[in-house]
Amino acid sequence: MLKEGFLILSFNRLVILFFSIVVLASCGFQPLYDNNSLSGFVVNTPGVQNESSRIIYKGLTNVLSSSATSENYIIDFVIDEQSEDIDIREDEKVLRKNIVISVKFYVKKEKDEEEVFRGESLISSAYNRVAEPYANYVNEQDTRNRILILIVQDMRRQLALFRKNQKK
Repeated sequence: MLKEGFLILSFNRLVILFFSIVVLASCGFQPLYDNNSLSGFVVNTPGVQNESSRIIYKGLTNVLSSSATSENYIIDFVIDEQSEDIDIREDEKVLRKNIVISVKFYVKKEKDEEEVFRGESLISSAYNRVAEPYANYVNEQDTRNRILILIVQDMRRQLALFRKNQKK
């Protein structure tokens, strides 16, 4: 009696294991993008030359492959940067500052300059203000650079999804 119960339990476990393997194998992982999905993009030099636009331009040219494909795309972008004081005490001393950077970008076909995609990346971050001016400058630059790196990564994801949808 004990052996029969053990065999039935073993058989049930084997059936469950088999079906779980089949189900897990059918749930295939497909990456968001591959190396080919980021090829064929050419980033235009921004019209307004400042440090933020240079960082985004350099970041995009590094992550996007500009190898020639049958259909190349041109990327133009515009940066809007704002900062605001937050956490203001009663004596009007600012304890934190918020930086908001928005990048609107446009993708055009290289052949006929037709706009095929429009995207926006908006990221904000805040930093603590202290009594030392140089420390505030360093905090502001560090926060701005981190935001710009995140924007480049977000734009990369959006462009990869755009290319993936173009292939369908």
